[in-house]
Amino acid sequence: MNTAIGLAVERHCLRAVGVRGVRVLWGIAACVPDEAPLGEALGAFLQKLPVGRLSRPRVTVALAPAFAQTKRLAGLPPIADERVLARIVSEHAARFFLKNGIPLVTTSVRLDANGRPWAAALQRDVVDAIVSACRSNRLRLFRIVPAVDVVRNDIAALAPLGNEAPAFAVAYGAAVTTGALALRMGSAQAVAAPRWRVATSAGAAGLALVLAVLAPGIGARRAEHQAVAHLSGLAIPMRAAQRIARDNELVARALSDVAAFDRSRRPIVLFLAALAKALPDSAALLAFHTDSAGGSVVAYAPRAGALASRLETVPGIASPEITGPVTRERAGGRLVERVTIRFRWGRGP
Repeated sequence: MNTAIGLAVERHCLRAVGVRGVRVLWGIAACVPDEAPLGEALGAFLQKLPVGRLSRPRVTVALAPAFAQTKRLAGLPPIADERVLARIVSEHAARFFLKNGIPLVTTSVRLDANGRPWAAALQRDVVDAIVSACRSNRLRLFRIVPAVDVVRNDIAALAPLGNEAPAFAVAYGAAVTTGALALRMGSAQAVAAPRWRVATSAGAAGLALVLAVLAPGIGARRAEHQAVAHLSGLAIPMRAAQRIARDNELVARALSDVAAFDRSRRPIVLFLAALAKALPDSAALLAFHTDSAGGSVVAYAPRAGALASRLETVPGIASPEITGPVTRERAGGRLVERVTIRFRWGRGP
């Protein structure tokens, strides 16, 4: 049984374990100084691993949350094909993950027990540094996973590492966990709709027709039979291509709806800031609600009418009006009026 290596990469620490089956053979850790580039520190660390010169063990790398975002995704079309979902997430990573100017590469997509999709985004510069370090040290990089998806509780397996065993839980999980969200090396992350298969089917059908009409005798019959057999072999891929084309149409429609929703959203933080500035002295906001048509506020104020007048100055509010009774209550040792004001959306932020 070959040795597998689990490597945990954190911002200031690197940890690796060698595992054969589920048995831990060794564990090594090293600190990463603030001024040291991650790629150089990783390359030097991998040189210290007790790996034979002739062997190329399989390495799985787990990235800490500082380098990997893992989340449940919202806004994806209702497609059960995880490969198609992974292609959508890869092409629109900025819609699902925080980018902050750092290029991202996304992992596979996994549907949980409730059919909800999960995925992770990894920092591309960190991924490139890992690939380069493993290549220069003749290590076979198998996959890169988010650390939060491979943490394990079976610390007993790490007993050979003594008191430091809990610190190696992520590295061990990377080596032995299957089914984690992963960026696999050398695999295609995108599933493109195979339109060429549809074109191939049409071309083959045309060829069969021409041969059947123009070629005389036995030669024509043989060519016809070969073309029919070829078309029969392409029937399943053609149906798959048609299903993927329908899925792509659903994806395009869903992404269009997401874009339309994103354009229609109001900057609610700016609106709340303007609303707070408009409140009179000694006024307090008790409740705030909005919908597509407008919203309402419930507040304490010395004078309900003065509050309604001040709301008319808030950008984005139109036609504020008092709804329901105005009651006098005591708050903070003072008599104030409790009022509910309904408004419609107007021009504003």
